[in-house]
Amino acid sequence: MKKRNHRPRANLTTLQTGLSSLLGEESLEQLISISRLRRVWPHIVGPMMASRTEPVSIEPLRDDGLCLWVAVDHPMLAQQIRFLRDDIRKACFKHARLQNLYQIRSRIQPGAGIKQKVVVAPVAIPIAFAEKRALALGLRCIKNRSLRKAVFQARIAQLAYEMAPDKGDYS
Repeated sequence: MKKRNHRPRANLTTLQTGLSSLLGEESLEQLISISRLRRVWPHIVGPMMASRTEPVSIEPLRDDGLCLWVAVDHPMLAQQIRFLRDDIRKACFKHARLQNLYQIRSRIQPGAGIKQKVVVAPVAIPIAFAEKRALALGLRCIKNRSLRKAVFQARIAQLAYEMAPDKGDYS
């Protein structure tokens, strides 16, 4: 017995398979390698150098090896990269599983570096008791006690962060 409005199942493929068919296997491997390398770059060269240098691309060489291009923001760091090339190659293999890395070249690029994300925690200011009391009186009409408590706490938090001194007026 055949079902009505039955359609065949879709042939699902992985994202990597779809991208490799679009970009090509070699290009996809290079993109994966450079993204993995960018993720662990502070572990490879240290946080100070990572803030002023960044891996830009990985290119194949004629003799079946790879060349890593590193952007630096000062010529002194380019020299430092050359001095540390053996340590960087070992660390690239250890942290990013990057094999056949034969050359590390650098180029000067102003503003190069992987910037660390700084999360600024919002600061709450204390709310006066009179304001809390006025808010509680305004919420008396809510009969459900747990809902009333949740609304009260949410409104207090909103007031505390709205009136914070460093926050600008967005209205």
